Amino acid sequence: MRYPGMFKLIIVMVLCPLCLSALHATTGVRELRSTPDMRSAPDADYALHAANDGGASVTLIDVHGGGGDWLRADPARLPPLPGDAPVAGKSALQWFYGAVVGWMPVPAGWRLQRAEIGMDGGTVYTYASPDGASAGWITYTVIPACLGCMLDETNGLLPGAGERLATLTGSPESNLGQTQPVMSWQSRPDECTALFRYRSGALTVHAAVLSSVPISALDSRKGDLAVADVYAALPAGKSGAADYLLGHFRQAFPACHSPNGWPG
Repeated sequence: MRYPGMFKLIIVMVLCPLCLSALHATTGVRELRSTPDMRSAPDADYALHAANDGGASVTLIDVHGGGGDWLRADPARLPPLPGDAPVAGKSALQWFYGAVVGWMPVPAGWRLQRAEIGMDGGTVYTYASPDGASAGWITYTVIPACLGCMLDETNGLLPGAGERLATLTGSPESNLGQTQPVMSWQSRPDECTALFRYRSGALTVHAAVLSSVPISALDSRKGDLAVADVYAALPAGKSGAADYLLGHFRQAFPACHSPNGWPG
């Protein structure tokens, strides 16, 4: 998705409030996300609308943005609904559509808990199990403009982010891959992608953290940095759903290949 002028890269010295920033239990250790407790107010912060797209029942999200205006999804102008996996493994999925992030698959029956879009385009959508977030949660985040926020989001996860953050803001630098909880699995197939899993309570969190260009490209000015990530905390037996969620997100926000921002 290409962002208008207000969403272009800007250098800020204060981290934006929308960012789900990393805490640092000890120097060099990145604190990973746990059960989310922040909530948005229905009707005041967001509104949900049932719709039909190509015969599929979907939910559209209108968000009261940071600029004071409502960002509304136009049912007549939606991008095609991904049709490759109406179910992932044995887990039925439902589809939500919201500004900036686009189509978001979540397990059937889950509910929107948080929807926020800041003035700089920083966006967060959080979903929770009908039994509460302690039984399962998913957070989709896209940060297109706030440099401090993007570096904070990727600190200790993508190469160069921690060093750049420390130089820019004086915030603590996390060592790459040193986290609390400790990751049970991690992979960095390129400079712009971090894939990992860890335990949070009784749940396994499956995460993908992506940047549009490498952090190192900031020095060469060969691209505008933007960051997107998904964290899916799911109970045992839903690994197929987690794989599909992350795979869909990586297709929507291709890492390292979008010097002018993500298409869409």
